[in-house]
Amino acid sequence: MLSDLFDKPEQVMTALKHFRHKGHELVVMQILDPLERSFAFGSDAIFRDMETKEEVMTQPWHIQKAYQQSMLEFLEYYKHQCRDNNIDYVLLDTSVPFDTALFEYLNKRKRMN
Repeated sequence: MLSDLFDKPEQVMTALKHFRHKGHELVVMQILDPLERSFAFGSDAIFRDMETKEEVMTQPWHIQKAYQQSMLEFLEYYKHQCRDNNIDYVLLDTSVPFDTALFEYLNKRKRMN
């Protein structure tokens, strides 16, 4: 599964557990842009909700530390939940070409078997 996993984590995990319960092997590749993880915007920014088109002007550095902590907790939740449910979890960065990331994952998996 390829996703940013930006949804309700409990509902996502319930769906993923369903696949595992049915005996399927599952690999979750969470794909995020570096700015989604760091929130390191250098100046004022306008954020637009992709669904409602609502826009908010903000100074990201005011909330950067809190955002980064929330992001860390978000990533750790999926990492631990996937591990606890025998689901392979890989965090990918959009700055790395997908074929490179996939090749690295497959090599790692080969070494582990």
